[in-house]
Amino acid sequence: MASSIRTFDPRKVAQYEQENWAAYYQKRWLKLLRVSVGMVREAFGLTWLQALYAAYLIARAEMAAAPFPDNNIPRAEGYMRRFYALIKKVHREDFDVDEAARLEVNWWVVHRRLFGQTENQALVDALTNLYATAYQVEPARVHRAAYHRALAMAYSDRWVNEGREEASPLLSQVRQELVRSYTALREAVGSGERRRAWEMPRS
Repeated sequence: MASSIRTFDPRKVAQYEQENWAAYYQKRWLKLLRVSVGMVREAFGLTWLQALYAAYLIARAEMAAAPFPDNNIPRAEGYMRRFYALIKKVHREDFDVDEAARLEVNWWVVHRRLFGQTENQALVDALTNLYATAYQVEPARVHRAAYHRALAMAYSDRWVNEGREEASPLLSQVRQELVRSYTALREAVGSGERRRAWEMPRS
């Protein structure tokens, strides 16, 4: 089967993302670069060279969105538009690049606002909307994937707040929830059944 944004290995993506989050909060920048490239390569079916460029775009977007309160959300969305334009071109997808970029950065903003909180429905909704747009499917089909990824973030937030210990069992819980998330996402989008672009919900 040809590589695409619908044929990723859930366990590999989950491992890369868990390591990505841990490296970010531990400020281990070389490891962060390595796992970021691996993550986008596996998740979006890219070559190593394409993945290096894609990881660069995401990093620049995150740098623009990160400073608080002086972040630059339009700049972050600009880098993510370039990212999603790359994905669309490589895989001949038909999603709305502008909307995908907006929704990607939006869940970052929502997560920051809810960091460490147990009530995360707004984050689940933000991730659901992103998946529905990027994969062109009904939101209900990707809600479970969004739920488990948001739960993984809750465990990650707790790990950060409790001292970022390397041996913390919370890291295993993060990875378990990410495996559940990406398994659900692969099941939801792997069939190739898509919605027409003009039927996608707007938020």
